[in-house]
Parts: sequence; structure tokens; C-alpha cells
Amino acid sequence: MVESEQPPGCPSCGVIATRRKERRFQRIRDIPVAGKIEVVWRKYRWYCQELECQRLSFFESTTQVPARARSTGRLRDHLVDAVIRSGRAMSETAAGFAVSWWMVRAAVNEAALLKLPDVDALRPRMLGIDEHRFRSVRYFKDPATNAWTRFEPWMSTIVDLDTGQVLGVVDGRDHTGIGAWLIQRPLEWRLGVHVVAISWLSQRQTTAATGMF
Repeated sequence: MVESEQPPGCPSCGVIATRRKERRFQRIRDIPVAGKIEVVWRKYRWYCQELECQRLSFFESTTQVPARARSTGRLRDHLVDAVIRSGRAMSETAAGFAVSWWMVRAAVNEAALLKLPDVDALRPRMLGIDEHRFRSVRYFKDPATNAWTRFEPWMSTIVDLDTGQVLGVVDGRDHTGIGAWLIQRPLEWRLGVHVVAISWLSQRQTTAATGMF
């Protein structure tokens, strides 16, 4: 059980709060130590008493546990390091840190989008392309025809197989998104790629995607 010792400042105006509004208990996942660790934060909502501030109240938050977060930043950092730098599979990482596969996937995707390198300045020799379904299957009804359409939300991640560095994340799981991403790379970049590992594409899709080279 943890609790803040000092009153926080308002996230909008910075004025230190002096009056509490309510209290909640929030469970937070953290790095395992001899097993799964779960921190319980006795978290307060405070009134902002600055008359010119539009924020009437706010919950406590920290750099490690921002607003609406359910895990610490250091846990997410360790998950990303295990997958990207150590080359561990997401399922193996999830089991090792006693978290869900979905949490590992979300942490890696967030880090990849925020920390993508200048891809065109790199010279990868081998590319790996893998697919991930980032949520469950959805069905949408066309109000005009009353017909239902199945939608599977897939994304594809492109990595440098020599280093494990994530190079790009595109929508879909076929050659359309991947081909569009590849054609944006300079010709010299594409000519430097000798191997493309795409295990899930059909022969026709593989030819279409790698034909960009």
C-alpha cells in the first residue's frame, strides 16, 4: 500500500492543492520481484482552488504512473527492452513478467511509434515482417443495407533482422500497406535488402510485396 505524502499541484495551473475531494484504491502492476508484484495506491482526487483555472478537480499522478495508467513506466520499459533489445518473443516476455500478451504488445507498439529511427538513413540487409491482431474481431452493420461486415484489426511490424530494430508499423496484414511503406524508401535502400522473411503471406502476396525491390 502506498500513499502520497505531499499535496500535488494542479496539472493545468500548477497551484498546490489543499483540499481533498475523494479517495480511491488503484492496483498498479510493477516489475516482478521473486514473483508477481501488485502495488495498491491510495489515490486522492483534489480540488483545484485557483479561481481562474478551468480544471475543477484532478487525481494524483506521477511520471511513473501517469493519468489513467495501470502499470509503472519502468515495467513497460523492461517489457520493451526484453522484446526489442533482447529478442525475446512477446509470449515469453509476458510469461516472464507475469503480465498479459496484450500489455506487452501495447508497450512495444507505443515505444516503436515514439522511437522509430530515421529509417532511410539505415542500411538493413534482412527484413522481418510479422502480423499482429491488436483487438478482437468486430462486426459492423451497414445502416443502408442491414448487412453485417466482419472486420479484423491487423497490423504489420517491419524489423531489421540483424539488430531487432523496429523500422515501421503499418495497417493491415497484406501487401498493400507493406508495399506502400517499401516504395517510400530510397532505391539504394531497397537494393541493399537481400532477405525478406514473410512467413504468413501467400506466394502471390510475397511477390507483390517484394516486387518493390
